[in-house]
Amino acid sequence: MSHQVYRKAQWVLLFIGLLGILFGSARDVVAQMSNRIYVANMEDGTISVIDAANLQVVATIDAQGKQTHDLWLSPDDKWLFATNMETGTVSVVDTATNQVKTTIPTGKRTHALGLTPDGKELWVNAGEEDYIPIVDTETLTVVANVPLEEPVGNGHIWFTPDGKKAYMTSPKLAQVLVIDVPGRKVLTRIPVGKGCTFLQVSPDGREIWGTNTGESSIYVIDTESNKVKATIEVGKNPQHLTRVGSQVFISVGGQDEVAIVDAKSLTVVGRIPVGKKPHGIWPSPDGKRLYVVHEETADLRVIDVASPSVVGTVPTGKKPIAVVASQ
Repeated sequence: MSHQVYRKAQWVLLFIGLLGILFGSARDVVAQMSNRIYVANMEDGTISVIDAANLQVVATIDAQGKQTHDLWLSPDDKWLFATNMETGTVSVVDTATNQVKTTIPTGKRTHALGLTPDGKELWVNAGEEDYIPIVDTETLTVVANVPLEEPVGNGHIWFTPDGKKAYMTSPKLAQVLVIDVPGRKVLTRIPVGKGCTFLQVSPDGREIWGTNTGESSIYVIDTESNKVKATIEVGKNPQHLTRVGSQVFISVGGQDEVAIVDAKSLTVVGRIPVGKKPHGIWPSPDGKRLYVVHEETADLRVIDVASPSVVGTVPTGKKPIAVVASQ
């Protein structure tokens, strides 16, 4: 082999090695981003980023707003959206860098978020406005709104799996609003309990599960009839809930526990002691764990669903309210 050919071979091998390093680093970054838990710390105006594998805080993000309250991840986990209640904005966090890319003004008392299943629109509950601001997730600007006739208070928003309807709670009116997404209009209102806040649509889109935080119950709505089919007593001040398989887990803020409801029998089948004032709750992607944040103990606790029991605790910022996990 000539010296020239040898040198070329060296350069080729070096190039291949560099490609391996670059692609390996990219894979590592993607793996890290897909194994993250995010917590909104309301009193700090920050977001804790937790490694789900080792349960360590790996970053704390300044949300660039006050009273950071609700979180939502884009379907590809590229963007993390966070509401800032006092400043009336939504912060957009680049999850690759853990930096705020921009903040979007959305109206007074920006409380909660709902993302359409296709990830193209972010609907915002601005509790003191008489409309729902709609943010285009590509341009990151408000492009439309849904008129509400009057302010509805600090509610939550969730979409049906097909993206055709949205449901929003009104704690002020004790109602769930049913909204036609393409038509941008409220179709009907369903009476529920006092202080109704959080809600979720079942995976098949046939039911809505929500909490009556001002009472001690949760409700189940049939989406075909738009009527409450069940009200279940779970304990004082239920906050958030989530469904894993055939069970629904509810953070019961007034009793420092997570209640377990069987989705078929509609009865409480268990309770898990946790920290003080549990609020946000979210499942891991495989459904084997639950992540619960606590307003007073300022931490996130990890529940093993099979046990079910707490198997880990991670400190957060002050008054953590919401939690989401990457896919």
